[in-house]
Amino acid sequence: MNLERILFAVDLSNQSLRAAPFVKMLASRFEAEVVLLHVLELPPSWLVSQESATWGTLINSAELRDEKSKLLGQFLREEFAGVSTRPVIGEGDAAQQILCQARLSGVGLIMMPTHGYGPFRSLLLGSVTAKVLHDATCPVWTGVHRPEWQAQAKDRLHRVLCAVDTTPKDVAIVKWASELARHEAAEVCLVHAIHNVPTGCRTYAGENLDERLVQSAQSQLARLQDSAGVSLEIAVQIGDPATVVHNAAAQWQADLVVIGRGAIQKPLGRLRSNAYAIIRESPCPVVSV
Repeated sequence: MNLERILFAVDLSNQSLRAAPFVKMLASRFEAEVVLLHVLELPPSWLVSQESATWGTLINSAELRDEKSKLLGQFLREEFAGVSTRPVIGEGDAAQQILCQARLSGVGLIMMPTHGYGPFRSLLLGSVTAKVLHDATCPVWTGVHRPEWQAQAKDRLHRVLCAVDTTPKDVAIVKWASELARHEAAEVCLVHAIHNVPTGCRTYAGENLDERLVQSAQSQLARLQDSAGVSLEIAVQIGDPATVVHNAAAQWQADLVVIGRGAIQKPLGRLRSNAYAIIRESPCPVVSV
């Protein structure tokens, strides 16, 4: 885990303001430099209609850049006092600019809010968020997918919930979450969701399969912990993964959920929809490793 430099994608919205305390807390704890990136999305004329292109000639991009730089500077002074920061103004496709700047700056974590307003959009991740989650080569922090959420001004993390499968690939996720928890002197718990088993299939020859599935998962998680060199509290439940993780995070009052991002990057990854659903429904921020 390398958090010497953090990229915070700032769109100067209320969601960015709500995420800022969490960014500042992590940066302060790790003495990290924060690269604050704001992207001006000005579409090229060949992508728009002739009428739009005519209006586009009236836009003074230099003046707009100066205006956004001033707003970003004000954002810096008010929200990141005492933190090493480097403001950057990009221009073009927001997702590509975030990914490019993350590579150029060698950041160890990308932090960005999600946007989900209204009854329909609350079901979706923003296209920029989805693109960054899919293509980033470092962990990605996403804020709570609700407009009313506001990060609490805490001095550190207290509880970290790590959602895992039972495959060897999850060892890296457990190690990342455990290292973060050690640095923060935080508690960490593993949670695993067993996909819903149809009611009619829950008994066989008089045996309760729910109990057997839970015991099997606990054994696999014990081996996973051995491989990661840790000994953590385990919670195993049967149900939809997003619902299980949401309930566990709410009941445990977790400050952060850590999940794997590898499945998101596979076109037909089994957990792709579950990963997006966990981010949408989590009551606290999520880091996708």
